[in-house]
Amino acid sequence: FLVTPTDVPTEGAAMGSFRESEELEYDSIKSFFDVLVDVHNKEWGDEGGAAKLERHVVFSTLDNVRGLVEWLEKHKGTNAISCGEDDTNDLLNMKPLDDGGIVPHYSGKGRGGEYALSLIHGIPDPWTSSNSLKLPWTNATEPIASLIPGLTVTLITLPFLHTNFALSAVPLPANSEGRTTQWSISACLGDSSHPIDMFSVSDLRYIVPTLFEHSDKYQGRVIKLSGEKITMDEVALGFSDLFGKDIIYSPLTLEEMNLLDIPEAPAFAQLCQYLASRYADHDVEETKSILQQCGREPQSFQDWLLSHSDMEAFEKVGLTLDASPIQRVAVFDATNYQPVIKGLLADSRKQYLINACICNDVTEDDSDQTQEELEAKANEIQSLDPARITIRYYDAGNPISCMRALAGADGVFAFTNFYPTKDSQLPHDAEREDQEEWHARLIIGACAASGSVKHLVLSTMEGVDDVVNELKEDGCDSKSLFDVKARIAAYARANHISMTYLLLPVYSEQFFQALAEKIRKQEGGEEKEIINEDEDNDNDTKASEDTHKCICMSAEILGPAVANIFDSYEVFAGHEIGLLTDVLSFEEATEIINQVFLGSSSSNPQGTCADTSMSNFDYRLDIVAKDLGQMYRCYSKSDAVKHRDSIAKTLELVPDAKPFKRWLEENRDNAVFREMLGLR
Repeated sequence: FLVTPTDVPTEGAAMGSFRESEELEYDSIKSFFDVLVDVHNKEWGDEGGAAKLERHVVFSTLDNVRGLVEWLEKHKGTNAISCGEDDTNDLLNMKPLDDGGIVPHYSGKGRGGEYALSLIHGIPDPWTSSNSLKLPWTNATEPIASLIPGLTVTLITLPFLHTNFALSAVPLPANSEGRTTQWSISACLGDSSHPIDMFSVSDLRYIVPTLFEHSDKYQGRVIKLSGEKITMDEVALGFSDLFGKDIIYSPLTLEEMNLLDIPEAPAFAQLCQYLASRYADHDVEETKSILQQCGREPQSFQDWLLSHSDMEAFEKVGLTLDASPIQRVAVFDATNYQPVIKGLLADSRKQYLINACICNDVTEDDSDQTQEELEAKANEIQSLDPARITIRYYDAGNPISCMRALAGADGVFAFTNFYPTKDSQLPHDAEREDQEEWHARLIIGACAASGSVKHLVLSTMEGVDDVVNELKEDGCDSKSLFDVKARIAAYARANHISMTYLLLPVYSEQFFQALAEKIRKQEGGEEKEIINEDEDNDNDTKASEDTHKCICMSAEILGPAVANIFDSYEVFAGHEIGLLTDVLSFEEATEIINQVFLGSSSSNPQGTCADTSMSNFDYRLDIVAKDLGQMYRCYSKSDAVKHRDSIAKTLELVPDAKPFKRWLEENRDNAVFREMLGLR
């Protein structure tokens, strides 16, 4: 078994250039095989001498990237190139090093391997003899006979190794004024969604003996080993899940990689450019077939990480340290989020102190609540636990006011509304999504500037890329609401705020509000719809909307969910959790309410509460922002939301979360709900 090191130039080393290092390694490999063949031939040519030993060499080599790039340059624009144009152009645009080298620590080994195959198995130099990229020595699936009796060779090439994540690609913390809020894996490995071949070195202890045992099967071949193809996003998620940190992949550009303060940076930048292309693809299936011969499977990245979680490299950067607990939580828009406050107060594991932050920006345009009503709600909140709750008023348009509101808090829960503010730099008639983004940026900026906030739980929506394109096609005019939510989330991450994103459901309590309003309208003889519809909407359209599925959950679950996130905030950092317990249409929800409260169904309409549909659904409950009816019509149609696979995640976060029907049964005697339905 042969492996060779590359003496790449290092700081202070008395040696030459990268290209010279490549030549030194190639010469060493060439010399090894020349001597080996000479000794072997002499032994086999001595009729009366020692016994003739059959020899097989397994050489751990790498790809001759310089040869590949030169070959691509020679054949560009021809049918000989079978890989994609983008991958080909990326390599053709690879700038040689100052000394002309191209990934020298790969190319020297690759050239050495090519020489060994040519010398022992008669396989010609692929870069000068082949007119097709389907090279005979890299794509051969059958053994190739040797020219030298009793002497054979197999080449193995390794991809990106798991051990690199304890070396040059180890996750590092992003520090903001002394606070470790987020971690990143900085590497130049292309797009975060591009799968990269990875391999565990420990698997060589099974692969190499198998290649020796079955040398007749693998002689004359190049085995491109790979345990799996995995994206850098999946790698970052694996680190996050194991260490409970908010870890992301932060791709470096080639220019950034070149500027790293290490002598090897230029060569490593070239290597990363190569690894991110399809030309660097390895063979997972053949690797599996080799390991299966000895009853093994390739070690996955997740298994490697689990078995190496106590590595000194991870301890040095602080990945294994537990975070200090959160003790005081600031709840913004507290009048609308009493369930969150109640959930924090009810958490028996801790005695959370709470800053109940109430926005006092009541303007002429805000007719929904007066200052007296705000004070009444503040007193109601304070009465929940006067010893643990501190009322803090804030002006949503004033950054200093926001900072004072969260003073002393190390945890923050925030949801932003659309109301204009007295101090906002935006005009009061600005688009409501602009107002919301302004408020959110102030809160996030206050968190970043506070020096005390460890974690922010932000109520947001699906990402703009998945949802907005669908809404544009669907003609929904509330797409900007999704857009602003995505921008807010991106702004928080850019400010290195450790965060969990909670995606909005339809709250189950809102079904009662809709039914109550419909009953009131019917009893009063009013024909006016709760939410105005376009004039061209017909009954068929409304009937169709009744069948659209909406994600829903009781607002009661929100409090325990937020409390559990703050209790283990590093575990949930960077996660996006779409809370829900059911996926129901309005028609189904009305049916279940009738069954539970009246013991009837829509098939027996006498005594039923009322009909409801998307068009008469009223969303003016305190628990959500105003006027979201139009948005939820689109929300129920979006595949991005339909595919939200979060019921299991909700139950993981809140194990006693109840599905809609069971929640109704437990609230059958709820006086408020019964009054809404006109029952006693």
